[in-house]
Amino acid sequence: MSRTWRGSLNNRLEENRQFCEEIKVGTGVTEYFYSDRHAFEVVAVKDQKHVSIREYDHKSKGAAFSNEWELISNEKNPVLDVVKRGAFWYVAVEITPERAAEIYYGTDIDAKLWAIQNGFILPDIIAAGKKKTAYHRRNLSFGVADYYFDYEF
Repeated sequence: MSRTWRGSLNNRLEENRQFCEEIKVGTGVTEYFYSDRHAFEVVAVKDQKHVSIREYDHKSKGAAFSNEWELISNEKNPVLDVVKRGAFWYVAVEITPERAAEIYYGTDIDAKLWAIQNGFILPDIIAAGKKKTAYHRRNLSFGVADYYFDYEF
């Protein structure tokens, strides 16, 4: 069976690569999607496999439907802790038994949806009595921050 490539070939070739010698605070990061790209900056480095990143705000520098963007650092944007496992980067999401019980027995629908989306089975976490971590793969490359919006969709 052959492998089917979807999206931009350039994105597929560049994702999950490191374009710098070492990851440092301030290093640019690009997350690749189907054909779009989002730009991030490194805000903390625990080691070369545990990094915190924050998305840049972006502002168009060109005419309509142009892909010339100004990237603006914004300290109010949320920080994502990413971890490298094997060849890929993941966002690690944790939940404690106390938080699982609070969500399970509470009335906050958004929190229940968050738990379901992250694959947490709340009664099992409560019964086990230990925190649980879910990993979500992200197609990140370090060393360049690039934003691109595909207007064709």
